[in-house]
Formats: sequence, C-alpha cells, structure tokens
Amino acid sequence: MRYELTDLRVFLAIAQAQSLSAGAAEVHLTAPSASYRLKNLEQAMCASLFERTSKGMVLTPAGMTVKKYANSIFSSVDRLHSEMQRHVNGISGHIRVFANSSTLTGIAPVLSRYLAHYPNVNVGLEERLSEDTVRAVLDGSADVGLVAGHADLHGLHATTYGQDELVFVLPVGHPLAAGDKVSLETALTYDLVSIGRKTSNFLYLQNMASRLGMNPRVRVHAPTFEAVLQCVQEGVGVALVPRSIAGSALLAGRLCAVSLDESWAQREQKVVTRDPETLPGYARDFVAYVVANPLPEEGSPKLSEA
Repeated sequence: MRYELTDLRVFLAIAQAQSLSAGAAEVHLTAPSASYRLKNLEQAMCASLFERTSKGMVLTPAGMTVKKYANSIFSSVDRLHSEMQRHVNGISGHIRVFANSSTLTGIAPVLSRYLAHYPNVNVGLEERLSEDTVRAVLDGSADVGLVAGHADLHGLHATTYGQDELVFVLPVGHPLAAGDKVSLETALTYDLVSIGRKTSNFLYLQNMASRLGMNPRVRVHAPTFEAVLQCVQEGVGVALVPRSIAGSALLAGRLCAVSLDESWAQREQKVVTRDPETLPGYARDFVAYVVANPLPEEGSPKLSEA
C-alpha cells in the first residue's frame, strides 16, 4: 500500500468541497492532477472512496473511514511540526489544556508552581464547556481536559482531583437566603449577574435554563468572577458560581449563598486525557501535578447563612 500525504490532503479537500475541481483548487492543483492523486489513493486502499452523484462527490463507507484516520494523521503531523518548531526556539514542550471557567480561574496557583518546576514547558489554556473539552481531547485538539460535573467522558482516561458545588450567591439579607435550598426555576425569577456571555459558566446556566423553557434575566455580564461577586454584594442581582470561587466572601460575611436543589450542582472535578501512555512525559507530569495539587476550596461555611 503506497500513497503520499499529498494524496490524503487532496482527498480531504475533495471530501470537504464535495467536488473534484473545487477540492483541487483548494490545494492549488489542477483537476487532472487531483484526479490522479485520488485514483492513486483508491488503488492503494483497494476501495472506491467517493460516489459521484447529482449533488456532488459523496463519501462511501470506505471513504468515511479514510477521512476519520486522515484527519487524525494530519493532526499528528501538525503537532509534530509544532513540537519541532518549539525545539528550534528552545522550548522543549507544549501542553494544550481545555477547562471550564471555574477551573480555569482556580488553576493559576497550580499552574504557576508547575511552570516554575518545568521551565522548558509552555501551557496553552482555553476555556470550554466540559462537554466541548471532552470532544477536544477525543479529537486531539487538546492534550489535557479539566472538566466538572456529569459530562459523558466517552471512555477517556479520567482522574478525580477535587469536588465543588454550584451555588447561588446573594446579597446579605436576600429572601432566598431563608431557605436551605432553592430550585433553579425559582432562582431564575430573580435578576442575575453573570460572568461574560461567552464563558462556559454562563453557557452552562443558559443550557440548564433552556431545559426549563426559561431565559436568564441577566442585568450585567461582568468580566471576572471577582467583579460578579462585587456586583452581587452591591445588590445588583444573584449569581450562579462555584462555592470555591465565593468561599472568601462567604466566610467574611460580605455575601450569603443558597445551595441548589439540583443533582448537577454537585460536581466532581476531573482531569481527562486519551491513553496517558501516549502523552509526552512532561504532559503526564502536568496531569500528576494537578492531581497532587487539587484546586483550593476557600472555606466551607453553611451556605444558607448570611
């Protein structure tokens, strides 16, 4: 079986465009050259990869299999080039980490200690919903994912490293503070303060609200959790945040909070990867460091107390 990376690249371009000529143009080849590359690949695979239809070129079952693995191959090639460039620049490692907003906010102390111990490693952080983080780890867009809650991990290797709880933080004396727990439906009848509208924290709240047929009444999207807590303290509204984020303010009596009467509010924090043995040593060390240095839980006051 002999074929070149260029054959696979042409194949993917045709699959994306569903057209031989358009795919050829995408990779800067003539249509006859692209046709030759495609025939070479089909001969090597001993299978037809496309069905020619009135709607264009549609992948056969064999073609869909080739597409799956071709995408994986080019992801690995891109990573290889990236890693080699970092060697040239004197950087010996790079880890792509996806995390939800609360984990991203709390990881700074752990991350700074890790980077201090591993001066030749860079870490790229991106914020995503836990479900999106799982998909990114599965398809190779991320090396390590930090997730919370009940996301389907689709067989990824996972290690629990912490616990957290989503609560509604309230101004002191707020009516909701009189109860031990509150349903999301009841809490959403009040004005809200939220962190940015594109953050995983708000997107998660929006998803949960939509399941109830409700739309959060957000008065302001603050840039940071610290700003969210300040707005709540000033009486702007209530906010859904992880308990660890609000711990100091709750202990100091600047805010009060109420637990959510929702099973999804109790969240295990997990670090997820593909097969750990396939990760570079410095990435495995990063995972071990996160597990050994769980994110801090800033106090544990009784949440319904003002």
